[in-house]
Amino acid sequence: MSNLTTWTPEQTQLISSTIAPGCSGDELKLFAYACQRTGLDPFSKQIYAIKRGGKMTIQAGIDGLRAIAERTGQLDGSETYWCGADGAWQDVWLADKPPAAAKTIIYRKGSSHAFIGVARFADYNAGQGLWSKMPAAMIAKCSEALALRKAFPANLSGVYTTDEMEQAEEVTVTPVAAPKAALPAAAPKGTSATFTAGKAAISKAQTLDELAAIPAKMAARLAAGDITQDQHDQLLALMVERESAITDLFED
Repeated sequence: MSNLTTWTPEQTQLISSTIAPGCSGDELKLFAYACQRTGLDPFSKQIYAIKRGGKMTIQAGIDGLRAIAERTGQLDGSETYWCGADGAWQDVWLADKPPAAAKTIIYRKGSSHAFIGVARFADYNAGQGLWSKMPAAMIAKCSEALALRKAFPANLSGVYTTDEMEQAEEVTVTPVAAPKAALPAAAPKGTSATFTAGKAAISKAQTLDELAAIPAKMAARLAAGDITQDQHDQLLALMVERESAITDLFED
C-alpha cells in the first residue's frame, strides 16, 4: 500500500480537480488504491475517475485493460466475433449497418475454460461520435472489456472503459474545492445553451488538436459568466473521456 502515499499535496489537488473531479477524500483513497492495483498512471491519463449519478466510476482505455492483463503473464490470446439480428457469429463485420452484438473470448493460461464477454449494441450505443462512425469497433471493445474483467477479476474488478460508460447518464460533478453554497443560486442567462454547445463541441472533436482548442474557449466562457464553475468542470470531465476515446481509436 506504499504507493498510496506517493502523491504530493499538489498532485492530490491536481487529481481532485482534473483526473477525479468531485471525488471525496475517501473516494480519492479508493482511486489511489485502484491506481496501485492496476499499475496505471493517472498523470498520463491512463486511468481516471468520473462521478455519475453521485457515484464514482473508475475508468481506463481498453489498451490499459489489455496492458494489465498482459502483465499478469497469464493472457493466452483472444478472439472477437460480431452478429446481426439473426444471431450468426462472424469473425469480421462487413455490413453497412451496425452489428447487433459483439462477442470476445479471452483465453487464460492454466484455465480449463475460456472467458466470454457479450455486448449488445443497443445496450452500449451512445448514438454519436465514434459510435456512429465505427460501431463494430466500438461494440467490440465493450465486449473485450467485459471478457477481460471476467478473466482477470483480481486485477480489473471495478475498472470500466470509457466506451462502456458513454451511454450512461450525464456526468455530474461537484468540485471538492468549490462547495455548493459558493455557486450562483441561478445560472446566468444563456448558460444552458452555452453549456449544451460546449458538450456538442467536445463530442464532435475527432482529433487531439481539435480537442486542445476547446479549453481556452471554456475558460473564456467561464470568465464571461456564460457557464458556471460546475458546468466548466463537467465539460472538463467530458474532455478527459473524449481524449481517451480519441487516443484509443488511433492506437487501435
